[in-house]
Parts: sequence; structure tokens; C-alpha cells
Amino acid sequence: AMLMVRYSTSMVLAVFAASVVTSSAFAPVIAPFGVAGRNVNSLSGRSGLSAAPAGSRNALARASVPALRMGGEAAQKISAEAGEESLQNCRYWSCLPSMSTMYTDLPETFHLIKGKVAIMPVTVSGVPTGDAVEFVEGDYGVVPAGAYRWDVQRPSTKMTNCREGLQMTTKGWQEESPFKALQGKGTLSTKGRTSQDDLEYLKGLVAEKGVPPQSSWENAIQYKLDRDIYCANLSFVVTDKGILVQDRVSGENLEVLTAEGWKPYNDQETYTETEASQRWTKDGNFDTSPFFLNE
Repeated sequence: AMLMVRYSTSMVLAVFAASVVTSSAFAPVIAPFGVAGRNVNSLSGRSGLSAAPAGSRNALARASVPALRMGGEAAQKISAEAGEESLQNCRYWSCLPSMSTMYTDLPETFHLIKGKVAIMPVTVSGVPTGDAVEFVEGDYGVVPAGAYRWDVQRPSTKMTNCREGLQMTTKGWQEESPFKALQGKGTLSTKGRTSQDDLEYLKGLVAEKGVPPQSSWENAIQYKLDRDIYCANLSFVVTDKGILVQDRVSGENLEVLTAEGWKPYNDQETYTETEASQRWTKDGNFDTSPFFLNE
């Protein structure tokens, strides 16, 4: 009886061992790559071990890491027609003066609505590989895929088809609201603007609308220029020789707007402020207060 029990037990163990060997011969062995030479999903049948040489293992490891491409070709200026074709339904992004490197897998097409930038191809470690190309307000451009250094020299707003939103945010760019996008301008960020920026904006406004006649200078200042956020760094003094445009903070005289157009400020001349302008400077109103009409 004891022999029969031992015989039966040995038979069961033999059958179990055979089934294990048979199943392991055809079942894939899952093992992490790089540990004792194992391959992922190896069909090596018995042990799941592979004698892959170290060189091939390193090559596979390198292939699993996405390569960062250095910038090669320089950024290019393109025509408005070519740029607008690639910028349908694209958003606006603004950035203060800064310098950063962008890494993109696809080319970027952009329209610089406002500001000034210089774009240079670099290696992934930041070493220049070509010349910088400068873009100013109104320019359309294409930046090839790869690593490129953006030198934002003035507060800038661009319309772009770049889809690297997270990367742009970490590099200092901020996406404009849809409302500003509908206006077709962006905010032209007022942060970081100087009196010279505002003066250039004012000159563009005068070139577009024309020089206001002398009779409307006071109304233009009180109801338009003083309320324009892009003239926030400027103050205005009406004199006998024109509107004296000053830096609001420092009081520096910048230029003079006359009925004939812009003229440089001449510190050898005497500019006499009008009585109404003195009231404006003091009370914020060119008109005489009704409380003092009888004085």
C-alpha cells in the first residue's frame, strides 16, 4: 500500500512538472529590459534571458529617449499672405522683455503684432549655431523646428500657431483672452512699457488719425489721450508753441506736438503753459469750476 501511495505521488509530480515545462516553452516571459540582459516580452522559451550585446542594449536605450534637435537654419521673414494662411484661428501671446530658449518639434509661424524680438538658432546647451534674425512690429516669420533663443527686447504680442502652450508659459509668455483676440490686437501688454513706448504709440495714432487742430487740443487730451492705457506713462502740457509731451514720472520733456506735426523739444526756447492747462494740471479739468465763476 505504501509503495502504491509513493508511486501515485511520483506520477502526480511528474505530470505537474511536464505541464510546467510545456507551458513555459510557449508562454512569453515578461521581464524588464536592462536587468541581467533580459528582453521585454522575450519568447526565448526556457529562461527568458537574452545574450544581447551591450552595444545593442545601449542603442535601444538611446532610441527610447526622444532626441532634442538643435537649431540649424535661421528664422525667416515671410510675406503677410503666407503667414496669414498658417495663422487661421490662432491665439495671441504676450511677453515682457526677457531671454529664453524654446525647443519645438514643429516649425512655428507667427505674426508679431507688437514689440521687437531677435531669434537665434542654438544647440540644446545654448551655444549659438547661427546669426540672430530681428523681427519688429508687423513682421511675419517662421522658426524651424529645433532649439532657438528668443530675445524679447520690448514688450511683445504675437499671433502664433505654436502648440507648446505649457513651454511658452514657463518661458514667460502669457496667452491673451479670447476677447482681446477678437479685437485683433492682444493686450499689447502695458507691463514693462516706458514713456518712449507710449510716445511711439502716440505718434502712430497721430499718423493714422491726423494732427488734431489747435482748437481741439484740450478735448483730445482730456477725453482721449489721458484715458488711453497706452499713454499711461505720458503727461501733456498745452503751451503757446504746442502740446508738450512729458514723461509722467520723471517730468522729462520728450517732444512737442504742434498744428504742423511733431517737433523736437528745444531747451533753448520758452514754452508758456496756458491758463486752462494749468487748471488741468491742478484739477484734472481744463474748464473753470462753476464754483469759482464769480471770482
